[in-house]
Amino acid sequence: MENTHRPSRLAKSDTPVDWATDPNTQRLLNDLSARYGERLPDVLEADMLRREITYDDYIETPTLLSLQQTLTDYHDELIFKVYHQQTELWFRLILHEINRAIRSMNAESLDLPVATESVQRINRYFAVLAHSYCVMLDGLSVEEFLVYRKAFGTSSGFQSAQFRAIEILAGMEKDPAHQGEFYWERAARHITTGEPAMTLIRFKEEHLHHLNKLYAGRAPHSLRISFMNAATGAAPDPDRVSIMAEALSGAKGAEIATLGEELLKMDDAIVEWKLQHLKVAAKHLKRAPKGTGETNWAEYLSKSMKEQRCFPELQAAKGRVAS
Repeated sequence: MENTHRPSRLAKSDTPVDWATDPNTQRLLNDLSARYGERLPDVLEADMLRREITYDDYIETPTLLSLQQTLTDYHDELIFKVYHQQTELWFRLILHEINRAIRSMNAESLDLPVATESVQRINRYFAVLAHSYCVMLDGLSVEEFLVYRKAFGTSSGFQSAQFRAIEILAGMEKDPAHQGEFYWERAARHITTGEPAMTLIRFKEEHLHHLNKLYAGRAPHSLRISFMNAATGAAPDPDRVSIMAEALSGAKGAEIATLGEELLKMDDAIVEWKLQHLKVAAKHLKRAPKGTGETNWAEYLSKSMKEQRCFPELQAAKGRVAS
């Protein structure tokens, strides 16, 4: 097999290579010339001037490790902070794949296999996230947590803007019965008065404008709407559940059915992640049932798992197909 890898500047060989006649070199030069044209000499010189990068250069390890500044001296706070930072990195990858899947379903040439691959990746990421809660469930001192959490003030994982974006781009709808609000706008309320907690107020001040804008542009730019358009050919149909049932049954093709199944798994994976979150919160806040900023965390998480789905038509259709 022809070696297409670029030789390292530091590589040594017992047999000197005649670069002037080496076919690999000629092919690479031709490719570079086609790409850069008259700029090729400058590009090659710039490459020669760059220093070799190391693993730490590429990963930016020093910068990464500088981001774990804790607010207290309690041992387990570092675990808590690193855990939530890695969660946000997984969320970033999930959004990366959601956008790829949406592009694939809205491309001029519909690419369902690519969309399916992206949703499968998302499901792996959520599986990692759900499993990783054992770090929090079994790996944190409850006694320490109940003390150092006080230093967090009204900040809360509820305020993850990336997770809210994931819900929107997956397909979660606002609630028309509650003045078209996001479901979480009825959460994070004072456990006794029912008034919005500072946790919710600050989050809305910082992120609601962007999230509303993202929501307004979700058609066709969400997984749910993109999938329905792919299954129906974008033709309006009042009975979307029947259309989704046909899609899951394979009546509209194996590729559509496979993607539909993966989207159902994604819906369940989000609920499973919330369930693991609830288990951790129940354990660590058992002696302090009020959430951050006096919020009704238990009610919020429980209701969101039961009532909030990103693909409601697919969930309803699954029941029809199974029966």
